[in-house]
This record gives sequence, C-alpha cells and structure tokens, in this order.
Amino acid sequence: MNVFGNSSKQLLQALTTNAERETMDYVLQEMQAVLGEEMPEADAVRTYLQNPDKPTELSTTQQIVAMDKLLECAEVNLRTLCDLIRYQQLKGAGVVNSVEEFLYLVRPGDVCDIQEEDAD
Repeated sequence: MNVFGNSSKQLLQALTTNAERETMDYVLQEMQAVLGEEMPEADAVRTYLQNPDKPTELSTTQQIVAMDKLLECAEVNLRTLCDLIRYQQLKGAGVVNSVEEFLYLVRPGDVCDIQEEDAD
C-alpha cells in the first residue's frame, strides 16, 4: 500500500480541480463584463474551452472573448510564477530580504502606487 503516492495523487487532483475552477470563474466574470447581455451559459463556455476544435453553440464573438480571457488568465499565472522564481533566486542570493524589497527592485512604479494608495 503506497499511502504517500495516493496522498500525492489526491493533492494533485484537488489542486488541479481548484485551479480549473478559479480559471473558469475568472473567464466567466471577465466575459460577463465584456459581453453583458450576450453572455452565454457557463456550461457552453466550459465545453468550448475544453474542446475548442469541436463544434460549439458559442458565437464567433463569444469564442474570441472566451479564448482571450483564458489566455489573459494564463499570462497572469505565468507572470506570477516567473516573479516567484525571481524572488526565490534573489532572496537566496541575498539581494533582497523581503517581498517588498523585491517588488521595489523589479517594479518600483507599482510599489510607489501601492504606497500612495495605502497612505490615502
């Protein structure tokens, strides 16, 4: 009996399910903001995104917006992953000691904007 292997598989499945749900929530929310009254049913969007080469009930505009929002979400996730790797490397090298120092180093304008918002 491989308890650790089963636990790892269950954890991976839970993380995958959570990531898919968060992604779909993002896509649907952003599509609603763009399409308004033309927003399709969530199941139709999900089916299309899982099988974009198959026939779909979504209009061409709905397909374009759905795919654009999925790619936008992927961009954000990739950027976040890259920043986490950069932070880990810089912290390990002793260049930065905190996330705030890291953000100031790689995005000084963004840190200034956040500090101004916090001051308000």
